[in-house]
Amino acid sequence: MAANTRQPRRSAPSGATPDGELKFTLSQRAHASRVVEIVGPIVPLLAAALGPRTEVVLHDLTRMPNTIAAIAGSVTGRDIGGPPTDLGLRTFRTEDPQDMVNYRTETAEGLVLKSSSMFFRSQGGKPVACLCLNSDVNDLERAKEVLQSLTAFGEPLPAMRDASPVESFPSTVDELADGLIRAAISDVGVPPHLMKKAHKVAVVRDLEQRGFFAIREAVDVIAQRLDVSRYTIYNYLNELASDQEPQADAG
Repeated sequence: MAANTRQPRRSAPSGATPDGELKFTLSQRAHASRVVEIVGPIVPLLAAALGPRTEVVLHDLTRMPNTIAAIAGSVTGRDIGGPPTDLGLRTFRTEDPQDMVNYRTETAEGLVLKSSSMFFRSQGGKPVACLCLNSDVNDLERAKEVLQSLTAFGEPLPAMRDASPVESFPSTVDELADGLIRAAISDVGVPPHLMKKAHKVAVVRDLEQRGFFAIREAVDVIAQRLDVSRYTIYNYLNELASDQEPQADAG
C-alpha cells in the first residue's frame, strides 16, 4: 500500500476561514465603520500637517481586500477602495498584529519610504482598522549623503596631530596671545605665582610649539605674565633650542 502523502491541514489565524479570509462579526464591522467615521475626516488634515511628501491611509480591515477607506497625499498613487500593500496584507492576517513605528519600506519603483502603522481594535481586541503613514524620504536620504560628505574630515595636518581639535578664532592679536598663554598655563596646571623654573620653562616650551613667539612683543607679554625679565624668557628659549635640561632655581 502506498504511503499516505497527504499533508495535515494548517489551521487558519483566529478570526479567519481555512482559506485565509478574515471573518468579522456584525459588532466588529460596526466598530470599524465608527472608526472610519471619526478618523476619516482627520486624514486630509493630518497629511497636510505632515507635509507634501507624506501619505496618510486609513484601512477598514472588514472590507478586505478593498480596505482603503480614506487616503490623502500622493506618494503611492492609490485611492479609496484600493487594496493594502503585500506587507499590510501579511500583517493584517497575523494572530495579533502590533503597531509599527518608523520602519523602512520601498516601492517597486525604488521609492524609499519611512512608514508607521497603528491599529484600532474592537472591544474584544480584534484589529478592525489601521492608520498608516508613508513618508517619502528619498530627498532626505540624498541630503544626508551630501551633508555627510560636507562634514567629513580628512587626516589631521602634522601640526594638529598632538593638539586639541578645538580651534579658536580670536578677533584681535591681544586676544590671540591671551588665549595661547591661558592654554599653556592650564596645561602646566600650576598658577604663575606658584611656579618654579621648570613650570615656567614648560609654559615657554608650550608657547613656542604653538607659534606664540611669532607675535610682536610676545617675549615682553609672557615675561610680565610669568613675573620674570624678558632676558629670562630668552634664556629659556636658548635652553630649549639647545635641548639642555633647565637648571633649578628659586623661580
